[in-house]
Formats: sequence, structure tokens, C-alpha cells
Amino acid sequence: MRMRVLTVCILCVAAAAGCGPSGYELLVDATPEAQWDEAEAKILTNIRQLTDEQMNIGDSGEAYFSPDGRRIIFQSYPPGESEYQMYTLELTEQFTAKRDTIRRVSPPGGACTCGYFRPDGGGILYASSYLNPSLPNPNFYHRTGSNYTWNMPGGMDILAADLNGDNPRQLTTTVGYDAEASFSHDGKYIVFTSDRGGNPDLYVMNADGSNVRQLTNKPGYDGGPFFSPDGQRVIFRADRLQDDHLQLFVINADGSNERQLTTHSSVVNWAPFWHPNGRSIVFTTSLHGHRNYEVYLLNIETGRQQRVTYRARFDGLPVFNSDGSKMMWTSQRGPSGRSQVFVADFALPEGF
Repeated sequence: MRMRVLTVCILCVAAAAGCGPSGYELLVDATPEAQWDEAEAKILTNIRQLTDEQMNIGDSGEAYFSPDGRRIIFQSYPPGESEYQMYTLELTEQFTAKRDTIRRVSPPGGACTCGYFRPDGGGILYASSYLNPSLPNPNFYHRTGSNYTWNMPGGMDILAADLNGDNPRQLTTTVGYDAEASFSHDGKYIVFTSDRGGNPDLYVMNADGSNVRQLTNKPGYDGGPFFSPDGQRVIFRADRLQDDHLQLFVINADGSNERQLTTHSSVVNWAPFWHPNGRSIVFTTSLHGHRNYEVYLLNIETGRQQRVTYRARFDGLPVFNSDGSKMMWTSQRGPSGRSQVFVADFALPEGF
């Protein structure tokens, strides 16, 4: 699942520098804590918190914008429950939360993850194990030397539903883990992660669940995929370099020309998301320590990187709205210190 790192954040990796495949050197930013606000303000302004515990939810995150930017879908722990469920929340024209519009859109039972809006704005997509909540799966993600594990339930399937959560429809029926799904921008295709072949790889299917074809087929875990704005490429994370040490990759939508974007063996790089310009991405990195994940920008054509967030705790799972004017992400910077959803005005730096 894309989000399990949020509430634990105990991946045992050390911050380190290294060289990427383009030959650039990634330097650790030594900005003093007293200058963090000033450093963030070069890219992020008007930061505001969208979710909190007063909404009768627990830890929340992995949020995505609707196509018109007036609604988000995210996952959160309902009070008294032990698995994530899916919620939607409406936003004002100023991108603040309409607090009384929060709505649970997933059925009871099982675990849910990876919500996404249909590109026409008329429905949602997410993964749930509610139909087979107790089905085991030998595949799971575990960092050696760490207490961190995320499960891949054998009953996890991809569902489509109406915008309000009504009429959930099962798109995948194969036994095993099917999740981490997102649409192409034209709404014709869905890219997702599945271990139906015995190994977690990327697959593409039509929006109605038909015509499933495999996109990647290599040892290790491949996941968190997103189509580029033009639909020609897919960005994703994989642990090809070293077991459970996630790095970033890009591949053509027809399965050709796979390219590794980061190669930092002691740093975890994950949760990539496209900027609307189609040449840059934001992602989450442990470069500054396994308890201090931060958001970075990467131009995948030049290899240029720049730090975006500056806080002592978790910042990650960044996404953009349709025109790139807003960045939304999950952070523990709020008063409670728990994972919640934040949004800010975003200014793309020169060179990206």
C-alpha cells in the first residue's frame, strides 16, 4: 500500500549522498532549523492543514485532488477501527476544508487504500479487502533491521464506485494483492500493482477492468505507479537495487525503455508524482534520516533535484492539483504531531 510508512516512520536507513544515473550529485541540505520557514517559502506559501482529529478521524494521509480541485480523497483510521478507510472532503475556492462535508466512501470490513478520482470527476477508484478480509498473502514489504512491515492482503481488489461511494464495483478478481491504482489522464486506462504472477509487478488494464496486460516483470517489488500527463510514461518505485530499499523508475506505457532515476543505496526514495509539465516529479526521501522524510523535486530529464519541505518529522506523499498551482501532502507538522493532510500554494523553481 502506498501509505503505510506514514504512521510508523521507522525505516532504518541513514541519510547519505550519492550520484544518480545522470551523473548529478545529490547534496544534503544543511539549512539551519531557524531558517526552515524561509527555505520552504521559496516554493510553498500559504500552508494550511486540511484534516485533523476533530473531524472524528485518526491518522490521515495519501490524499489526491479531484480533477476540478474542489474535493480530495484520502485514507484515515475511523475511531475504534484498526484499518484504513476511504474518505472524501470538499474544499472551498481558497483550498481550505469544508469541514462538515467529510464523508466515508468505503464499505465496512477489511482494509482500504489508494483512493483516486476518475478523470471526468464522476467517480472514484480505491483498493479494498472488504470482500475477502481474511485472505492471507505470503507477499509483504519488510525492511531488514526494522520493525516496519506493510501487509499486502490476499483479498485486496481494486474497486470503482460513484463519487459518494455508492455502487462499489469490483474491477479485479484475481486472488492476491491488487492495489495502488490510478487512472491515465484521459480516463481510458488504469495502472496498478499486482502479485498475481507471484511477484508484485505493474499492470495496465482498461478502465472497466478488461484487457489486463503486464507492464513490468523483474524480481522485487514494483509499485505506486502514475501515468505521465500525456499518458506515454509511468513513474513508479521499486526495490531493484537492494531488497526493500525503494528507488524511483520511469517506463514507457508500452513496457519499453525502463530507466532508473535514483540510485542511492542507503536512502529510500518513493511516492513519486508528476508535475503537470510532464518533465518533473515530486517524491519522498529519507535523505535527511529515517524519522525525517522530506519532499523533493526532481527533473527527470536533467536529474536536477531540490528540497521542498523542511520539518523535523514526516513530510511525504506529495501530489499536485491539475494546474500545478497547489501541492498537497501528508505531514506530522501539525499541533498533534500526527499524520494529517496539508496543502500549500506551489511555485515551480527555475530549471524544473
